[in-house]
Formats: sequence, structure tokens, C-alpha cells
Amino acid sequence: MMTTPELSCDVLIIGSGAAGLSLALRLAEKHKVIVLSKGPVSEGSTFYAQGGIAAVFDETDSIASHVEDTLIAGAGICDRHAV
Repeated sequence: MMTTPELSCDVLIIGSGAAGLSLALRLAEKHKVIVLSKGPVSEGSTFYAQGGIAAVFDETDSIASHVEDTLIAGAGICDRHAV
């Protein structure tokens, strides 16, 4: 019979993307943290974001430009409403 290990933590983070892992690192300084991922961490979008994470950082950029850049990088696969 297979047994299921029992784990305990102060904080359970569901999601192993950039936000989840960043939060886990920050909280781990003072809390016992477990990160739950639906699959191997090496199969998520964050793992493949080799060029970094894109965002609008200053007034010379715009949200519209960021959306267009993201759609172009997505090679027609992106859902415009999700972007």
C-alpha cells in the first residue's frame, strides 16, 4: 500500500511561476513555506522566459506598445484579451 507523506507549513503557495517563487523566497526568511506546482518547474512559462519578464516601466513606453510586442512575440498563439 502506498502511503502519502504528511507535510506542514506556515504558508502554502500554489503556483511555481515568477510571482510564486519570488514570494516563497521572501517568506522563507521567517516562515516554513511549501510551493505547489501542477508539474515540473522546468515546464512552466517562467522557466522559458529567457529574455526576462516584459513590462511597462517608464513614460517612454506604453501599455499598447507592450501588448503589441507581446502579441508579436507570441507568434499568433496569444489571446489578445489575456494579454
